[in-house]
Amino acid sequence: MDDDYDNISGLTSIRFYNQFDKDFVSNGNHAVCSKFDNLSGEYSKAYQLCMSFTGNLDSYEKLKFFEELNSYKCNYFNLWAYYRLSKFDGVERSNMLTFILAHWRDSKKYVLCNSTEFVFYLSNSEHYIKAKRIYDYALNYNKLKSYDENDVACTSKQKEYIRKSLELYDSIKEECKHSKNKYNAHCKAYEVVKKIHPDDKLLNLQCKKVEDESLSTIGAGNGPGQMEALQQQQQGLVRAQEDHLGHGSQEVTEYSSYGLHSPSGSHQAMETAVPILGISSIFFLLYKFTGLGPIARNFLRTKGINGINSHEELTHELLESTYDDHAHPSITETYIGYQAT
Repeated sequence: MDDDYDNISGLTSIRFYNQFDKDFVSNGNHAVCSKFDNLSGEYSKAYQLCMSFTGNLDSYEKLKFFEELNSYKCNYFNLWAYYRLSKFDGVERSNMLTFILAHWRDSKKYVLCNSTEFVFYLSNSEHYIKAKRIYDYALNYNKLKSYDENDVACTSKQKEYIRKSLELYDSIKEECKHSKNKYNAHCKAYEVVKKIHPDDKLLNLQCKKVEDESLSTIGAGNGPGQMEALQQQQQGLVRAQEDHLGHGSQEVTEYSSYGLHSPSGSHQAMETAVPILGISSIFFLLYKFTGLGPIARNFLRTKGINGINSHEELTHELLESTYDDHAHPSITETYIGYQAT
């Protein structure tokens, strides 16, 4: 998982995540986010994320750009939020994580989209990367399938993307057959993706022919240009919002592209910290910032602290309760009742 084969301009997934960045940034909560701004004359990366995050959450019902997959927008919102958080390090990351969890928990939109998936991504970045890539493949499938059905040539990068996505899908399918893995983030993602595209449709995608790239050299710079245009649009929206609030004209630090590169310093730091961010920290985050507090408390009462034999035992108990729609319908609202499209 150490390359960026999925960083291809024009993919549906990249377009949608960029819309998370920019579409509702003007609806962000400046009063709350101003604490992340700085006095250096530039908008901080933390301020940008805060404005996008609060704008998306407060406008959750208006997030319509997922079209036929709109029932799954909460899954993708969790992915986007974690991806953006992964770009922070140290104290800045810790402050942003605390803010995201607390604001999300206290939001009136929590019953529509909770942060449980986001919290579990914190424990294993490799599982998160697999989950994001299989979720993204589900997003990208329809567009790439149209190339196949209409005999349209794909690029060499698209062909490689399809090949590696098929390999990933197959490996996850095999891995998730084992019950010990069923609560891993990518296995939960696999179960959702099977509802989006049932009957292993994602394995049927192919690239029948590849375009002659020597003929498209002239337009080779269009991809990055499109990404820059999206970033500039976002900056313009933030500026417009701040001008309206009398904040002055400042520059916005650009967001990076949405390909998943090798784990950043923050991801590596998280892997190093997994023994710390293990049973105690993940438990604390679930207890404090999600709807699982009462479940965890009852679990500890019945089994006792000394009776917990492993991280897996507690995690499985919590997750089994999380996905029990009869016992906790408000928590599971965004995880159940999905219809295949």
